[in-house]
Amino acid sequence: MRICVSALAAVLVSVCYGALENVRVVPFSVPAVYGETGRPVGRIYADSAVQSSSEELAVPFKGDPSLLKTIRLGGKGKRPEFRAGFAVFTVPAFKGENYYSIFLEPEESAPVSTVFEIGGVKFRTAKTVTHPVMEIAGGRVSKSFRIPGVVQAPSGALVAAFDIRYNHSLDLPADIDVGVSISRDGGTTWTVPRVAIPWKDLPGGTGIGDPAILCDPSGVLWIAALRAPVSGHPLFTSSKGTCSPQACGQMILSKSEDGGETWSAPVNITEAVKRMPDSDTAGWGCLFQGPGAGIAMSDGTLVFPAQVWGDKGRAPHSAVLVWSKDKGRTWHSSKAMAFGGSESAVAEIEPGVLLVNTREGTAGKRTSGITRDLGETWEKIPCDVPQPAGLCQGSLLSKDGSVYISNPADLRSRSNMTLRRSLDGGRTWSNGIVYDSREGAGYSSLCTVGGDIGVLYEGACGFHYFMTFPQSDIP
Repeated sequence: MRICVSALAAVLVSVCYGALENVRVVPFSVPAVYGETGRPVGRIYADSAVQSSSEELAVPFKGDPSLLKTIRLGGKGKRPEFRAGFAVFTVPAFKGENYYSIFLEPEESAPVSTVFEIGGVKFRTAKTVTHPVMEIAGGRVSKSFRIPGVVQAPSGALVAAFDIRYNHSLDLPADIDVGVSISRDGGTTWTVPRVAIPWKDLPGGTGIGDPAILCDPSGVLWIAALRAPVSGHPLFTSSKGTCSPQACGQMILSKSEDGGETWSAPVNITEAVKRMPDSDTAGWGCLFQGPGAGIAMSDGTLVFPAQVWGDKGRAPHSAVLVWSKDKGRTWHSSKAMAFGGSESAVAEIEPGVLLVNTREGTAGKRTSGITRDLGETWEKIPCDVPQPAGLCQGSLLSKDGSVYISNPADLRSRSNMTLRRSLDGGRTWSNGIVYDSREGAGYSSLCTVGGDIGVLYEGACGFHYFMTFPQSDIP
């Protein structure tokens, strides 16, 4: 018996004829990832009045079937036939409610922007950029990757920066280098990770990490990273009143003038940005970047979002800006944004006006501030973006008059990775779309990909995934 379904996304759909009724398609808000075959991305529910051995379930389908390596209902279901805009599955049906898990895996050749629509529901694809056990260019093998940042260069290439964690997934101090990977086809394929900033031969202790990356309009790429002090965690062993690598985390920069292929010898800017002689920095212990991504302002000023922690990690934790007006020859820091801190993100919402959003807020919300003078003064503005109880980094992007924010939106855990949009400079935010509902490490970084929005994110510890979204798809 053939069952014909006309569907609307995640709601009841009508049945043309047959024994199945009240058919609906429900997504799990999990992308279809190349190489991952055992995880369903949604379900089809249907009620049956009578028990039957098998039925033909014809569900409206939009997309190129040749770009799907796997499409099936259930763990051992067969690939459907594609007939005139329908995917026709043969399924068992039993009296009562039936459900069929949807499994999708794109072909390796499928562009990262590929979307398959089943029963009116859009299922997005994602590409794996890193996975835990992965050989690095040069021969070393990683155990984990974390802390993503990504930018689009003027050439159109995407350049990602991240921690390469060789021995485990834990934070500094540890055997951690800053790595990069490059995509020249909009995020569909990525180069083997290579080391951009190695920690060995730099003053301090073990490891360098938590990178932020930015791109100058001229095409020069910059990475800022945190070098661990001689002993202990860089946040909780960094002392006020010193810039010494013996007792303070170091802010390190490196640049690339060939699209991320090679990187300059690291430069230490700790003394310049910690500004020890200045009275407003007397309590600063550790100052370092974002992490995530920096920006080039409309007037060419290069800006890394940054954070400052008090003596040996004590409060307050505050957002600051680290900036350069001479293409990176000299770097400076702003006053602290005293009403919010830790892991900040920045976007230029109009010429000369910067929005900064941080992970430390109150009542389960993030915190936002605006500056019109590179952080000399700050204005607190409302922020209704949820924040998980354990706190987590988020990412900002300004594009075509809108501001976008990505972060895990579940109040209990780092799950429900959500992309939201603001039309009023970050004062109010849409409900957005959940692009990955699973619990993961939760850090993310937004970038432009032509006219679309791209996100590089930690879907699980050690895994970085990349997805793109048309702006029109983000409410």
